[in-house]
Amino acid sequence: MNDIKTDDISMSNSSKAYALFYSFFLVPLMITIFGVLFFFLFKMLTYESRNPHDLLNNIKSGSLTKRWQSAYELSNLMSDPEKVPSDELFNNQMEMMYEKSIHDDHRVRTYLALAMGQTMNKGFCSLLNSGISDNFLDNRIAAIKSMGSLQCSDFIDTINDLIISNEDNQIRLAAVISAGQILRSSSINYLKNVLDDEEPNIRWDAAISLAKLNDKSGYGILRNLLTIEYYQNFPEVDSNEIDNAILIVLGVISEIGAKDFEKELNVLSKTEKNIKIREFSMKILSEFY
Repeated sequence: MNDIKTDDISMSNSSKAYALFYSFFLVPLMITIFGVLFFFLFKMLTYESRNPHDLLNNIKSGSLTKRWQSAYELSNLMSDPEKVPSDELFNNQMEMMYEKSIHDDHRVRTYLALAMGQTMNKGFCSLLNSGISDNFLDNRIAAIKSMGSLQCSDFIDTINDLIISNEDNQIRLAAVISAGQILRSSSINYLKNVLDDEEPNIRWDAAISLAKLNDKSGYGILRNLLTIEYYQNFPEVDSNEIDNAILIVLGVISEIGAKDFEKELNVLSKTEKNIKIREFSMKILSEFY
């Protein structure tokens, strides 16, 4: 009799253990497995190729949302030089899409312009130059930036005129930066004219562009940009922006081999908290001083 009761209790405990195992382990595991399988099945069914040609086709025939999103993806994808197509068909389609985009969502045109700037194909320069007269500010800025990236020297006069124009400061800033990429001596006087501009970013980038053109007119500004205390005058500039500004100036100094910043470099190499800035300063000192 006792053996039967013991067996019943044992079977009852075994059933409870199995129920607990089933409820707390087996069922959740099965749900997880089916969930993962469903996810991968869904991904396979909805997968779309994301090479430049496919994205360009999406811009050509996709819905409104898909067109500008594909243009955005294209501009990001082509930041990798290895992914930039070199065939003439692709370039012709880019030109055609850019021309048609004047009647589309302006974001399509903006991102297409930025994508063109990644190609290093100067054949786009004329088309981008036409984009400078667009109605949308973002389109115009993108066209100017890409002309700088492509070093569209044939249109440097247009860029120079924008630097000293009454245009929006974002347009003028883009032109200042592009002049520092195109690197034509005809830009020097235009850049000097904005070294005392009321917009700080224009002053700063004009000094950087002049340095790239081997002109020392903006060296005083560059020294300021290498001095941490200087940024106390600009409380709106956060610490990350300060670090980026200093690294950009250090990059220019390293590129041109300037030997006029020893004091500032010594301070940065000994007291700067940012390791990248400190090491970069030390590297420049060891190479050029």
